[in-house]
Amino acid sequence: MQVWRSPLAIVSCHSSRIHWPDTHSRYLSRVREPVSRSKSGVQGKIADVFHGRTRHAESHNELQGFRILLATGLADDWQEQPFRFEYYYADTKQCYTPDILVIWGKHQEVVEIKEDAQVDWPENRKRFVLLRELLAEHGYQFRVWQRSEICAEPRLTNASLVLRYRCVSVSAAERESIRQAFSSTPVLPLRTLVGAGRISAQSVLRLVLDGLLHINWWELLTLNSKISSLPIGPQIWPTPPGITGTLISARRPDGTVRP
Repeated sequence: MQVWRSPLAIVSCHSSRIHWPDTHSRYLSRVREPVSRSKSGVQGKIADVFHGRTRHAESHNELQGFRILLATGLADDWQEQPFRFEYYYADTKQCYTPDILVIWGKHQEVVEIKEDAQVDWPENRKRFVLLRELLAEHGYQFRVWQRSEICAEPRLTNASLVLRYRCVSVSAAERESIRQAFSSTPVLPLRTLVGAGRISAQSVLRLVLDGLLHINWWELLTLNSKISSLPIGPQIWPTPPGITGTLISARRPDGTVRP
């Protein structure tokens, strides 16, 4: 069947700045108000202090996915329902709105969140293959993020715990104490870091959110957990592309990412 392409339909605003690969830099916002996908659907929101805005989810899966992305993603920026993509397939106009667009530098991923059972529906499999091909022409990667991946434990529990401290302010004295603690070793137990009383566990976990310190998201977080100055544990999406255990960039206080 023949496919006709059309340009992306993008809404402009002043909430965030995104570089679009096929145009100049634009401001990015959601293209529609959040809607419930069923009568029993969940509408929720979560504060994104790193980018100074509230994220609106249209389902429980999206809400949990947003938590994972905020805690582990270290993205330059991301946007829910970022644009409309229109194309013609089998003589019929199709309109697609992604669940999320995630930006790491020039790497841009369009993300579709789906229940596991829906991924293997024949019509969805065919549609995902087509969307992957069409979006690649605009410089986007395409990913289906399944519920089982989003809700995998213990990462989800760890993310929810660490996000409690996203508004914590880390003093200059604590930052210096942490720097000194890691000057001779890349890994320390959390218990050791907070044992002397000069560093709080809340401050350590705030720096984990900033990407200055790291935990193994796939081991349940306790006082015995290892805190590292380098990424540790399995690096499973949404971690920045190309991270295999080397020092990665960190968020600045304004939410952007240091190169």
